Amino acid sequence: MDAVARDGFVETLEQEQRPLHDVLQHYGFYQNSTPSQRVELLAVASPVSAADGQSLLEAGYSCRDVLFVSDGQLRVYVTGESGREVTLYHAGRGESCPVNLSAALMGIGAFADASACGELNGVAIAADRFRRIAESNPDVRDYVLNATVLRFGEIITRVREITTRRVDQRLAEYLLRRFAESADSPPVVEVTQQAIATELGTAREVVSRRLQELDSTGAVRLLRGRIILENQRVLHRIID
Repeated sequence: MDAVARDGFVETLEQEQRPLHDVLQHYGFYQNSTPSQRVELLAVASPVSAADGQSLLEAGYSCRDVLFVSDGQLRVYVTGESGREVTLYHAGRGESCPVNLSAALMGIGAFADASACGELNGVAIAADRFRRIAESNPDVRDYVLNATVLRFGEIITRVREITTRRVDQRLAEYLLRRFAESADSPPVVEVTQQAIATELGTAREVVSRRLQELDSTGAVRLLRGRIILENQRVLHRIID
């Protein structure tokens, strides 16, 4: 049981505030805030939802809201001159998005684009109000700093992988991760080749060629829009 529940705070909330609380309680700055600070945060929070693929942040444009996800994910990416997208990271429940936080708190344009990955639900707090709360709440300021540092390291790792590791290794790791999330037997991943290319920071043609090679070796079986695991040992050998 979290600290917010232990201190009896939930029982003091109005009915319409409880869904907002249920989302924010997954974020450390909210749990660590005092009851009065939580009330202040809930007073300026509102529910938000977005369809899969819906744009939520645009590079170069200011952010009106700070988003906190409960369902689905926020996919943050950059787009090259050719139109090719490279995913930087995903932010799901309890996870931070420094691109959103930095643009909202500093009043500057976002450094990257972001869209909903899956059906997204969560909470939005207007940027100007979140900025004022951060000025008086040290837990919010610490959250922003820690979020930025941790994600920065993740982005550096991502860039290093794209520039130094082979595509077939990164593809094998991606597939194993997605297969592990599947409830099917054998595991199935429903994804397009273009979506994989976007995640790996490469061209769709490269992904198509590598998947065909995996299919021919018996590692996976390819169907339209679906990839079925056949032999995970082959994927592990590629990574090793």
